[in-house]
Amino acid sequence: MDNIKKHLEKLNKAIDAKLGKGYGNKLLKKYENVTGNESPKEIAKIATSLSKQLEKNIDIKYLKEIREECACIKANKYSAYNKKYFPELRAKFPNNDEKYLEAVVEFMNKSGRCGKKQELINNEIISHWSFGNKCVCYVTKGGWEKPSSITWCYCCCGTIKSIYKYVFPEKECNVDIIETFATGGTDCVFRTSFIDK
Repeated sequence: MDNIKKHLEKLNKAIDAKLGKGYGNKLLKKYENVTGNESPKEIAKIATSLSKQLEKNIDIKYLKEIREECACIKANKYSAYNKKYFPELRAKFPNNDEKYLEAVVEFMNKSGRCGKKQELINNEIISHWSFGNKCVCYVTKGGWEKPSSITWCYCCCGTIKSIYKYVFPEKECNVDIIETFATGGTDCVFRTSFIDK
């Protein structure tokens, strides 16, 4: 399981990008011996410790953005969501945002990319991620039933945002946590909203 090693590398880059070069190495020094060969339980302990370390040393206004950059799975400007799927759906409903969003949700439910279920409520996309009532994090998979902190869950916001920001490229895309197992929820639920820039 080398996902934790890759995750730490992404985190280091994200910290440096947001807080200044070298800050990531300083903050993550105690994790420099992580090999990626740790057991799922050991990885869960590392993730718990890492969340505490980040919360102690990074202001919350930066912490969410940094963690979003650590998402395991991210779409980019070359993805089919940006180049094909969303533009094709938008062409069908060029002047009706609500119908367009309904079509996006229907498409995403069929693709299964953003969790088990998407729904549209008040022009916001609500994503339900839980499969079998346990954390589905790729980094800690099988290591814990419940993350210790919502800080760990912000990576999922990054995955969702990386896709849905192409729904309305001209708007700002925000993804917030409604509930996760870390907050005592029974599902991992995220809200995506679109705001005029």
